[in-house]
Formats: sequence, structure tokens, C-alpha cells
Amino acid sequence: MPAFVARLDMRRIDVVTFDLWDTLIQEVPGGSSRVAKIRMERIADILEASNRPHTLEEIESAYVETGGFLYRVWSESKDVSVRDQVIFMLDSIERNLPSMLGAETVAEIEETYSVGMLEHRPGLLPGAKEALRDVQGMGMRMGLISNTGRTPGAALRTVMRGLGILQYFSVTTFSNEILARKPAPAIFSTALRELGARTGAALHIGDDPRSDIDGAKDFGMGAIQIRSERFEDNERADACADNLEEVVKAIDSLRES
Repeated sequence: MPAFVARLDMRRIDVVTFDLWDTLIQEVPGGSSRVAKIRMERIADILEASNRPHTLEEIESAYVETGGFLYRVWSESKDVSVRDQVIFMLDSIERNLPSMLGAETVAEIEETYSVGMLEHRPGLLPGAKEALRDVQGMGMRMGLISNTGRTPGAALRTVMRGLGILQYFSVTTFSNEILARKPAPAIFSTALRELGARTGAALHIGDDPRSDIDGAKDFGMGAIQIRSERFEDNERADACADNLEEVVKAIDSLRES
């Protein structure tokens, strides 16, 4: 929690930040496993072409080990660059493999690892584009604050552009780029600084009670929780909404309170 928390005045809210996953977009069924398969098969091809062949079983074992490493880092509200994820994975396949492959081949694997999702893209949640349009119509500036997994912010911006929602955001802040994850204050402060926003005049919208709601409230922002079957309501939220259409109404109501 920051040492100083700005006084929140809902009537002065002029900046809204959104979470991405399960707030605006949602993974297609089976998408994660298909993307993982693409990554591993293409890494196997690159390794074979580089005269350092390894079996898919070896690569899959390293992929799983990398997931465990990421989980440990993420549990501390920190993050890892894609380059460091790839280095860890390659070193798990074979000790010192990154240095054996050389910088160009490691960069090729990093690119393959990063863009796998682009062949199995997530979809927009119902009402997402309409909600963003309506919030923009209120005269609000908008930012995105998103934790990432193995797919980095650069690829997610490509996804958002394809879905027609990137244009609504003045700032997009991704955890792999600043090496901090919600609910860490650093990711909220980075987004608001780039937006030129005052903490006490900013509102965050997301589904996760800890990452989104506690993170925003601890930083002194307002927060609206979008309900889902995965989570219980967080009593700290300034409002809860069942869908994105209700979010727009909730913002209006909070600004008038």
C-alpha cells in the first residue's frame, strides 16, 4: 500500500482504467492449450534447424517448469520479461542452451513464443466495445492496466487492435513491460502517471477482487467489480456490476453521488 492515499472524490472522476482479461476479452475454449502446442512445436523446429535438437517431451517438460517459475514470481506481484521467460525455458531444456544457440536464434524463439496467441485469439466479451464507446462519450480519458501471462503486451495490443478496442485507450500498461503485477502499486502508478491523472480522480474496473479491487483501492482509486462465477464480491468495491452495460450505469451513479 502506498504511504499516501489521495482522497477519493467520485464527482471529480475523469479517468477510467480497465482490466483486460475477463473484463473486456475472454479466451476461447481450449485456446491456451492450442497456443502452448504451437509454441512448443515451433521451438522444436528452430532447435532442430540450429543443430540442437530436443524432443517435444523435453520441451514440454521445460515449458511446465517455466510455468512453475512464473507462478512463484507472480505470487509476489512481480513479473518477468518475455526474454527472461525464454532464457529460463531454454536453460531448462539444456543447461547453457541459450549461449549455445546465440542471440539471433534466441530472438527468433522469443518472437515465436510471443506471438503464438495470434493464431488462437481471444474474443470480446458482450458489450465491451459499446461500454468503451459510452465511457469515452462521457468525456473520460481511458487507460488499460493488465497483468500478462506468457503472451506479452506487444502481442495483446495487436489482439486489441484487431478487435477494434485499442483506439479507445490513451495508455496501455502491461505487467511484463514494467515487471510489476496487480495488485502492486507500481502498475497503477505507472498507468496514472502516463495518463497525467490524479489518483483521487481515477476509477478502475475489473473482475478480480484482489488484483483489481484491492489493488486499486489500496492505491487510492475508486473501483467497480464486474461479477463472475470465479470470484466473490469484494466489499471494498465502490460498486459491483453483472456486465459491462451495468458498468456504464454504475459510473454515472458514482459520479452523481
